Amino acid sequence: MKKSAPILVLVLVIAWILLPYFTHDTDDLISPTRGSQSVMTPADLAKPDPNLEIIRGHPGYWRLAQDHSGVWWFLSPEGRLEFLNTVTTVQPVQLSRDKDAPHYLSRDWYGKPDGEGTRMQLDQWAQATLNRVLGIGFKGLGAWCNPAFHRLNVPMSQDLNLWTWIDDASRRLYSPDWPVLAENAVKIQVEPLRDNKNLLGYFIDNELDWGDGFAGPDAYFDHLAAVDPNRVEVVKVIHSLWPTVADFNDVWGTHLNTWADVNAWTTLPEEPSSAYSKLSSAWLSHLANDYFRCTTGLIRKYDPNHLILGVRFKGYAPVEVVAASRNFTDAQSLNYYVADAKLDAEMFRMMYEQSDQPILISEYSFHAMDGRSDDQDTVGFESHVPDQQARADGYRLMTTRLARVPYVVGADWFQWCDEPPYGRSGDGEDVNFGVVDTHDRPYEQLADAIRNTGPTLDFLHQRSADDSQRDIWRESYAVKPEMQVPYLTQPPTLDGNFSEWPADSKLTGIRREQTVGLERYPVATPNVYLGWNHTGVYLGIEVFDKQLEAAPANGWWWTRDHVEFWFSTRSVTSDQQNYDVYCHQFFVVPGPTGNDATAGVVGQWHRDGDALKDNLIPDSLIKQTIKVFPDRYVAEMFIPSAALHGFDPLHQPTLAFNIDVRDFKSAADFFWSAPKLSQTQLRPGTWGSLVLGPPPAPVAIAHNAQASVN
Repeated sequence: MKKSAPILVLVLVIAWILLPYFTHDTDDLISPTRGSQSVMTPADLAKPDPNLEIIRGHPGYWRLAQDHSGVWWFLSPEGRLEFLNTVTTVQPVQLSRDKDAPHYLSRDWYGKPDGEGTRMQLDQWAQATLNRVLGIGFKGLGAWCNPAFHRLNVPMSQDLNLWTWIDDASRRLYSPDWPVLAENAVKIQVEPLRDNKNLLGYFIDNELDWGDGFAGPDAYFDHLAAVDPNRVEVVKVIHSLWPTVADFNDVWGTHLNTWADVNAWTTLPEEPSSAYSKLSSAWLSHLANDYFRCTTGLIRKYDPNHLILGVRFKGYAPVEVVAASRNFTDAQSLNYYVADAKLDAEMFRMMYEQSDQPILISEYSFHAMDGRSDDQDTVGFESHVPDQQARADGYRLMTTRLARVPYVVGADWFQWCDEPPYGRSGDGEDVNFGVVDTHDRPYEQLADAIRNTGPTLDFLHQRSADDSQRDIWRESYAVKPEMQVPYLTQPPTLDGNFSEWPADSKLTGIRREQTVGLERYPVATPNVYLGWNHTGVYLGIEVFDKQLEAAPANGWWWTRDHVEFWFSTRSVTSDQQNYDVYCHQFFVVPGPTGNDATAGVVGQWHRDGDALKDNLIPDSLIKQTIKVFPDRYVAEMFIPSAALHGFDPLHQPTLAFNIDVRDFKSAADFFWSAPKLSQTQLRPGTWGSLVLGPPPAPVAIAHNAQASVN
């Protein structure tokens, strides 16, 4: 008996090791231990109170739960409460759009260079790579990851991208084939994952355009037949807002005799802007409600088990769409790229309150120009920081801040690897997003930040209901600056010399965005000058930039050095979220170094709701001089009233204005009333006020008399 005891122990150990082979399919053998990824806080957090306040989801699968203190969590199938920090786009290969150029190739990949391989090769790569992902400090995987990971014991979300499965002929939601094509996309993608216990849930779509150009009432009405089902839906919404023809005529200034007269319209009128804005808002609510009803119904038809994690808003979430999702999705998702690692309090709170759902950050990242992959960021992501140390600091700051918000449940870092330096295949995106470079070597500063931050997240999240949150939220910029713009009896010569501008024409209060890491680099504040007369507005700009790098004005000019400025010829209220015909966006792209007075372009950019039909590049109405010197560039211009829709200084002497100056190499942005991180380029309510100063008495009398005659 004494001799048999060691043998018995050995047999038991071997049986314990081999147990998975007898109790699971071979597909389930790759199950890395997640011990280091379990909850890192007190023991009671690992076994949550069964009397949680709210639970969303199906038992036995990943769910969402709110605890008694009001904090939302992911709830694992085993009952763990977790704040999930994950990483997206973990693939064996990321190909370049130039087939002969460098691309990313995982060091653990032994299949074909294009990413094709056998099931065994994929499983071996996935096991080795997942060990690295978990070892670096992530708890799981976000969107865009290889399907082989679905066979591993790791939480992972799945992107469906349903609208990309719809052909152009059926791209509008109410086209007869839209639900048919969407159902096919759901069935193909969802059915195989229905019983997967490691799947977190589904993203319905990614970065849909909820703007007027794609989703607005005119996009569903203009140039369509009167019987087209998309146009019919717009008319339904019109009837719901203005039940009678008289009601409609009164608000729109039209002369309809019956509703049948609308059938003769080729396009919807866009003025008065207040009427069109009301229609746009109601229409977007209607469209989004039907979209969520259709898509979530299809997903739950083929998979009743898993969470539906929203639509991955692109940086900004329209309130109408968020509210429409309230009764259909389980969570909101937001792709959120910001260089200051802070959150927009107004938007985040709106998303939570309007949906009554927790929020998942489905993409975020920080990138720099000193990465080892030589990425050039020709697409211009907002999260540009000065260097690799700032990327690491950005990860730590942003991820811990997200964990300190009670209704945020996780954050997906984009992405595992750097993109190819000549651009990824498909769209050419070329950004230093990676935890590893294109040679699959980790960025140690970032990797250390992830590794050190991970164990703190559940602890921070558990206490988030009592967190003061003082450093989490970006300044609201609720107090708008104001400038009295002097009347220029003698307009300045447009020669790049600012000596003729009066002292009170200089704009004060220009600020720099709080980009992570920029405090270590001195960058000079630009000078801006404004003046006016009855024929238009004068603007002068002096930007101190020793490393000028501009993109073509008829290309992606916003990705490099440039100036953007916004005017409204009417005052705006702080809640104005959309452009109207009085709103304008202009931009300046500096040209080559030298004294050439045409060294650059001034253009006007079309936004949904403004008075333009297309971009004006250049804007031929604007008179300009742009000069580039070794240490700076200057621009002087005259914007005539013809380029400023509704310019009426006699009756509307208060204008709205903001400016943003981009210094690409320094990763610096300067602004007046609000930064682009606050989506000022889309939200006129963030612009400050320009009060047109009174002209000299004789000039005022003359123009008043002329106005009376007119």
